[in-house]
Amino acid sequence: MKKILIPMIEAGGGHRMPALAVKDAIEELFPGQYQIDVIDFAKEAGATWDDKAIKNFWDWALARPELTTNLNKLLDSLNYLTRSNTVMKLIYKQFVRKGIRYILNYKPDIVFSTHFFCSTVALFARERYNLDYKIFSFMTDPVRGHNLWVNPRIDSLIVATKEAKEFIVKQGQPRNLAKVMPFPLNKKFFQKVTKSREEILAQLGLDPARKTLLATSGGQGIGDTSGYLKNLYQSQFPFNIIAICGKNKDLFDELTSLKERTNTKVPMAVLGFVDNMHELLEASDLAIAKGGASTTLEVLVKRVPTIFTHSAALHEKGNIDFCVDNKMGWYAKNKKEFDSIIEDVLKTDILECYKANIEANDYVKTLPEAAHNLARFIAEELDSPRKRRRRTRKSYLRAIVLGRRIQLYRLISRTKNKRYQFRRKK
Repeated sequence: MKKILIPMIEAGGGHRMPALAVKDAIEELFPGQYQIDVIDFAKEAGATWDDKAIKNFWDWALARPELTTNLNKLLDSLNYLTRSNTVMKLIYKQFVRKGIRYILNYKPDIVFSTHFFCSTVALFARERYNLDYKIFSFMTDPVRGHNLWVNPRIDSLIVATKEAKEFIVKQGQPRNLAKVMPFPLNKKFFQKVTKSREEILAQLGLDPARKTLLATSGGQGIGDTSGYLKNLYQSQFPFNIIAICGKNKDLFDELTSLKERTNTKVPMAVLGFVDNMHELLEASDLAIAKGGASTTLEVLVKRVPTIFTHSAALHEKGNIDFCVDNKMGWYAKNKKEFDSIIEDVLKTDILECYKANIEANDYVKTLPEAAHNLARFIAEELDSPRKRRRRTRKSYLRAIVLGRRIQLYRLISRTKNKRYQFRRKK
């Protein structure tokens, strides 16, 4: 049975969600034909120090969006110096070492990665030991990426939009090694919800006669959501409010306390981490969110116009621009702009207009089949041989040297085993 390895790093849900969506699609279309493993790569490989460092940096970046945006610009300006291959060699050596060992033990037939660092480790393993599996990266930034994704040595970088392809080509990815395929989402976002809107809201203690606002700040629950929700809650906002706090316990406690001590008729449900976002969005009319890839596309699939309040970096700002440019959402840079948008929502029919724009958008229409198309692509690639690109003299000599080193290591290992056996017999 052929093996499909889908490595990612669970820094937020943006890398995990598409990985799981592709796995589910392969299992649905080709049941029992392949072994498919989605792994949190650094953690699973035992690179605990590097795993913690990568995830802590992402949490730090989320809490400092302006600084992260400037850092993003700096990294892109230092294009060739700040690519994933270089960063991994210099900073995450433990991940490289243990990740290569994991790859050797796993023996994949194809690697489909949703994180640039994972693709790089798979590439290092393939080149060092002259292995023959294919490597594909899926760029989880639908519109605007960054140069850490650029890697001309993998088989292809798959991006979600034409805009993303043009951007990544400018950053250095060969055009023939950049392929456009829409962003995969969990199949439950496309399946008919069995509960009615009234049932979903009633279970949360909300009023089915009111429209509903859903507010989320991503899995980490970081951003400006708290301040905006306080103002809406205290100003007798005529919507239900669903506040999703993710893993941010401080935000959860803050909003729960606000609900307990504020005299208002606004129904509000305060939730932590949820796994039924598809149901909650089904019952929602308006959303507040940050510009993460999965969140942005999930609200679009569910036809929910969204007020975006912040983004983690430039690549998330691209998602916001896509929604704003197509009149499917808004970007509120500050409280004044946020209040202005809310006023338009309450006093005009703009909410219905934006819903209609989402329904008519050509890209949104491609999303239901995105995961299945990627699954078929992977299956086709498994059935075809890898096209080896011509090596440079330097890489060819390196491969010969590495091959000799491997042979020497095996010879030494056999010799040690024989010595051990001889001593045991004696």
